[in-house]
Amino acid sequence: MSQVKRIIILSLFIILVTGLGFSQTHYGVKQTSNVNWLLLTPTTSSYSGDSNTQIASLEKVTFTHMPLDDEAYDYIRPLGNLNPPYHTFPTDHIYFGLKNETYNIYAPAKGIITQINNWTAERGGAYQDYSLQIKHSLTFKSYFHHMSGLADWILEKVGEVTEFTPVFIPVEAGQVIGWAEKQPGGSQCLDWGAIDDKITLSFIHPETYFRGVVHGDVNVHAVCPLDYLEESLREKAYQKVIRLDEPRGGKIDYDLLGRASGNWFLEGSPSGIWNNSALLALVYHVHNASQMVVSVGGNVLAPLPIGVFNATGPDFRGVSAESGKTIYHLVGDFPESVKGQNYTLVVQVVGDERIRVEAFTGHQGEVNFTENAVFYCRTGPYAPLYFERLITLSLAILNQHSTSFKAALIVLGAAGGVAVLLALTFVLLKKGHQ
Repeated sequence: MSQVKRIIILSLFIILVTGLGFSQTHYGVKQTSNVNWLLLTPTTSSYSGDSNTQIASLEKVTFTHMPLDDEAYDYIRPLGNLNPPYHTFPTDHIYFGLKNETYNIYAPAKGIITQINNWTAERGGAYQDYSLQIKHSLTFKSYFHHMSGLADWILEKVGEVTEFTPVFIPVEAGQVIGWAEKQPGGSQCLDWGAIDDKITLSFIHPETYFRGVVHGDVNVHAVCPLDYLEESLREKAYQKVIRLDEPRGGKIDYDLLGRASGNWFLEGSPSGIWNNSALLALVYHVHNASQMVVSVGGNVLAPLPIGVFNATGPDFRGVSAESGKTIYHLVGDFPESVKGQNYTLVVQVVGDERIRVEAFTGHQGEVNFTENAVFYCRTGPYAPLYFERLITLSLAILNQHSTSFKAALIVLGAAGGVAVLLALTFVLLKKGHQ
């Protein structure tokens, strides 16, 4: 690694730690996070005098409880739903289609609640909206989005819940952790996801997909949580899954090297930024895997608007560089504003990880690329996987220290950042004179 790269990495780390110190001075978290748990040690002790919580390092996780009672929901939508722009790529969690009452949410297995998010302010305060994450073993966690409230016993331990609140709260299987209801003007579903670090999906660049617990992102270790239910619960749950094909739990990884199928990022889009407008997916319908769909996250392909479109043409999985220019007829499916609208999409695979794309209004026969064509590639904006664990660990360490310590850390971090930037400038100037 060159000297310049080392300095850049050090600069980023100092800025990260400084930012975490600043953010933690504003978190009203009562408890201290257990660093050993976040370091992934096999045995952890809970805070505030609770009895020890034993979690084996490689313990196989089985969900012994459904998160909702059977009468709480009409259907389950499996992995792979599309809802651009925020879910332009197939989603890595499932959905419970809620009925019209308020329903308890249960922990599906024992574990540690490690993170709670409060999105209420982001929704304009129109309704309560929480996310909650449970770590069940060293390699397995589950999470919920669009919870309408948190259980009183959790609020008593946490106090104020901010947009990002790291916690350490033991929970037992079947314990009520909150409630769900249709949100006026918001989600009509409860989202449930699971991440198994022992399983890696077949994206061409797995390092691109490292988050996933953040709503709207995709995790390379995502699995269908229904498959981890004990057998009797699993069989009953799958009776409400709306999907015609295998795998019944859905699929999100359609990438194939040298083929049109899968997820695509606009070539030249800024790195490190999650930009929905730069996303394009050539995949298959969540309910009917034989139906090709095109999911568009922005207006890059205008006149083709943001939305999901049923596609007719050669199977994405068979289209390669040898196929040349390939034409698809699209019909709008979602949202309602595009439903029934017709477009033509021209796609050409021009490399193992590169395609050229252009859209036209109406269903056209022979059509050629123009100067409006754009290129997409497989490489996304994310940093390497270890940053997620680094951030979590840093938060845990900072959360164990006083506000004065964090304030001092801000000052030291800022000073260190300035020093590193000056050193970087010196190195670059020196290289320029060589």
